[in-house]
Amino acid sequence: MDVALCGNSPSTVTAGIMLLTRARQLGYPLRVSIVGEELDLTPVPGPAILYAPVLASCGVGREHGQGATVIVPGPPGEPVMVTASPHGVGGWFLADRTGHGVHPATQAYVRLSTDARPEARALGRQLRRVLEALGVSPDPAVLDVLFGAPAPPLLRIALALRAGRAMLGGRGESVTRFLSGSPVAVQDPIDPDAVGPQAVLRMARDGELRWILDRFSTTVHDGIEQWMGQAVALSEDDGHRDVALFSALVELASHLAQLPVHSILPPLGAAEDSVAVGLQHALKADGEGDANRQLCQVYRFLGGRFVDASDHTYDVSSTPAPEGADPVVLWQWFCSESRVGRKRADALFEQIFHPTE
Repeated sequence: MDVALCGNSPSTVTAGIMLLTRARQLGYPLRVSIVGEELDLTPVPGPAILYAPVLASCGVGREHGQGATVIVPGPPGEPVMVTASPHGVGGWFLADRTGHGVHPATQAYVRLSTDARPEARALGRQLRRVLEALGVSPDPAVLDVLFGAPAPPLLRIALALRAGRAMLGGRGESVTRFLSGSPVAVQDPIDPDAVGPQAVLRMARDGELRWILDRFSTTVHDGIEQWMGQAVALSEDDGHRDVALFSALVELASHLAQLPVHSILPPLGAAEDSVAVGLQHALKADGEGDANRQLCQVYRFLGGRFVDASDHTYDVSSTPAPEGADPVVLWQWFCSESRVGRKRADALFEQIFHPTE
């Protein structure tokens, strides 16, 4: 049986792969063609990592990824596009691979650690020791997850801990082990985006963050207080150059301070855990990656063809690629189209092999 699909897009190619795969599994004779030119398909470059069962089942990103984790390589100087949202339809951010960081707070951490002033480097060294005690790699890519993932602060902490511990291959201390007392009901967590980083610095200087410090046990209380004092002094000395790091850390600490003693962080879902564990592989995935080309290669491997015309075609609803879009927008479009193709393939299979009377 011959089937021709109309619509030269990822949704059409995905539908073709799904039809061919299901027909093979059931032993049905089926040949699938797509009306259009393979060369007209929009490139979708890497590097990128996401959790996308549909794309993974179509063979996209399986060389480096496992299960439903999709990892597409890209130029080594480019940051990795990351999303922990299922299917890759939103929640994208960037993680650096060059050691400099993408998020302003990560960049501030790198500057602090390489500063010419010994006291500045000491602050960076102390922060690295805290991360290592928690079992987290201080890699700037992990800090980009910690500071830049579009998720609630406590979930960002959980993501960074999972990603950093996967890199180091071990576990560290629980972040809530160092809490004491009870949360302060009248205090809200600090939101630097709402009050501004400079205001967070002023609050620290005026003692308005004492309620956060007092939630930490005596084991670490003095060390945190000393670090904050030195960070404020250095920030005033260098014109608030690295205030983004200070305010980001205060935000995270203010959310931790609202947790009960010995509580747990939000558990990660399948997509979040998959991406956090796979990040270490995505950071090493160098090469000329193109998710759309990989999709076509699998389609060709299964026997699919591209033709100039056909007397009868089945439409696969599709949305044109956004023109002039940045790679993240392109990936969102690609992921959305692949899901459309999966759903259309299910309907077409019933229509082709089990038509209603």
